[in-house]
Amino acid sequence: MNRHHLAVLGMLTSFLSAAAQAAPGEYWEVTSSMEMPGMPFAMPATTQKVCIPKDGEKDPGKTSGDKDCKMTDVKTVGNKTTWKARCDHDGEIMTGTGEQTTSSGAYQGKIKLSGKSEGQAMNMTMAYSGKRVGGNCDTGEAERKVKAMACDTSHYRGTADWIGAADHFLQKDSPCTEQRKQLCEKVRKDTPHDVQAYNALQFHDQNSQSGISVARECKLDMAATTKSICKTLNGKNYSSLSAYCPAEAKKYREVQRRKECEGRSYTAETRAADLKKCLSGKDDAEDESEPAETPAPRKSGKSSPGNPADDALEAAKKLRGKFGF
Repeated sequence: MNRHHLAVLGMLTSFLSAAAQAAPGEYWEVTSSMEMPGMPFAMPATTQKVCIPKDGEKDPGKTSGDKDCKMTDVKTVGNKTTWKARCDHDGEIMTGTGEQTTSSGAYQGKIKLSGKSEGQAMNMTMAYSGKRVGGNCDTGEAERKVKAMACDTSHYRGTADWIGAADHFLQKDSPCTEQRKQLCEKVRKDTPHDVQAYNALQFHDQNSQSGISVARECKLDMAATTKSICKTLNGKNYSSLSAYCPAEAKKYREVQRRKECEGRSYTAETRAADLKKCLSGKDDAEDESEPAETPAPRKSGKSSPGNPADDALEAAKKLRGKFGF
């Protein structure tokens, strides 16, 4: 399903949420179906058991209201109520109308919305009905269960996983206030020395479609954090940190080049000159004209398998390809 379909579906289904405030209630069986032109498949009708405040079926705001959708111009004539609606779900705005008719132990209604999602025109209609099944309940119970599931972090393996779910914890009106606090504590503690967490943070903040910045929300000093993580740069994390730590990456390449060059075999007469040439990278530049698998023969004779000098040259070429020098 396309993202704009998911967005508008979220708007419409939000109308069928139970009331947020805890209050004595009773169980109802609610059935809903949706029609939306352009959907790749027909949405089947769904039925669920929900807890509605007692006498709440007479108030559409309690049977079909949600914080993302606001009802205005509400009018009731007899057992029929009509209203106008405006839904704002993650920045996608839809407007429309709704109507609901109530009878003894039942109600039925229809909501029509239209607008744009990701620039594409959208129109949808949801029909719903409710039937009292009885039994006392607490209208806040469902919300507590949903909150517990939404805020569950028991399966997270590390700070990178927390950062991956940061939008959920840091968005406005998030019910996970305690998890938000824990997220920021972990980010401030781990990202200065945990490469995986640091990369997850950079990826999130550079690619965030929600506009939420973990560093900003958690008041993290990114300059100091980057300075700290760059001190850990080594052969294992070079590829993931080199872009953020250019000075350290350059120093690391120079150290690796020196180790490689000093490990080569040179004649006593030309050692100083050859070492200097190797450190400058000029000898590598000359070798680049030949394929790696068929190196040019040396002036002193043909290359042969097992020759230390030739083996060192091949290792240098591989090292140059890996670290870009």
